[in-house]
Amino acid sequence: MSKTLLIVSGGVEAADAALRAKQMGLHVVVSDINPEAPGFAHADSRLIADVYGPQETAAAAQRYSRKVRRIDGVICVAADAPLTTAAVCERLALPGLSRASAELACDKLAMKRRFAEAGVPVPWFCEIETPQALQRVAVERGRELVIKPVDSRGSRGVQRISRVEDLTRAFLLARSHSPSERVMVEQYLDGPQISTESVVVGGRCHTPGFSDRNYEYLERYAPFFIENGGDLPSHLAPALQAKVKDVVARAAAALGVTNGTVKGDVVVHEGEAYIIELAARLSGGFFCTREIPLNTGVDFVGAAIKVALGEPVELADLEPQYQKPIIQRYAFPPAGRVVSISGADDARKVEGVIDVVVTAKLGDVIPPAGDKRPSAAMVLATGPARDIALKAANEALACLRIKTA
Repeated sequence: MSKTLLIVSGGVEAADAALRAKQMGLHVVVSDINPEAPGFAHADSRLIADVYGPQETAAAAQRYSRKVRRIDGVICVAADAPLTTAAVCERLALPGLSRASAELACDKLAMKRRFAEAGVPVPWFCEIETPQALQRVAVERGRELVIKPVDSRGSRGVQRISRVEDLTRAFLLARSHSPSERVMVEQYLDGPQISTESVVVGGRCHTPGFSDRNYEYLERYAPFFIENGGDLPSHLAPALQAKVKDVVARAAAALGVTNGTVKGDVVVHEGEAYIIELAARLSGGFFCTREIPLNTGVDFVGAAIKVALGEPVELADLEPQYQKPIIQRYAFPPAGRVVSISGADDARKVEGVIDVVVTAKLGDVIPPAGDKRPSAAMVLATGPARDIALKAANEALACLRIKTA
């Protein structure tokens, strides 16, 4: 009988992982609170459970594993829910993320403290308990700071203080996005920002996913950090890429991740790499499911699935076979309710465009910047050179017409 894999999250990006698991001959179980989740399309079985409810999902997984079919492994895709993955692993005695590692990954302050203790380079940081404390730090260290919730998901509530007029309002916004109502600041370091995707096997960290984060709208959406996609391969020199990969490996070890996946956010400042955050999961935005295979030929999701099942991974399979230019860009319509969507078919006809994914539906509400990335569609493009791939991506974006009211 084939093995059974549980995928936590049934979002559109997770659907690709479910499809890959099916192609590997696995029995696929997907869990999500939404009965209409896209990931269920490729699932053999579904669990209706809150992705961000660790014990709820773990209890549902245990019932399924006991009464229906043994679950052999679990992964979390495109959802910041390592505690849920760890709870399932603990409840079912599966290989994977420990509760201690998951707790560190969900608490940015505890994570940074662990990194600092382990000698992993991080920007200066501290906890902020009141608006007055924020004002004191801004006076003492200057306003090139980033304020963020300690335990939110993604970029919600994260702000650049030098672009903020009202510090009290910035503090309250950050705190409103923290379930524990805790806030921290860290030094803003200028320089290229990198997204990495790594598989840790037997304590060794392999990083085939390496993308330059695109922040062309940094000023438009200030004080918020709104990423508009990424460029692969990276523009960084090989020596700097090696520094980034080394810092990610040290960070994964500091979190106690010995077998699993980690997603790194790294900044290169004055020739040195600093960890901003490390997520103990597979990333969203189609980075691991589409961009890495297209860019390198590495079956990243397949390797992550094998690790989750406790199966061996050939290290040669994690080495890039090539570096094909891949450009990812998002469509950002004005905030409001989506009233019409058109142009996707024309966008797909642009030479070099690999895929166009329209994530917004009629009636959806595009949020203002600050809550989350206000995107409505994603374009992937390639070409013989980066500039040609970028031109194709921009032409495809120009075809999309997503109107809001």
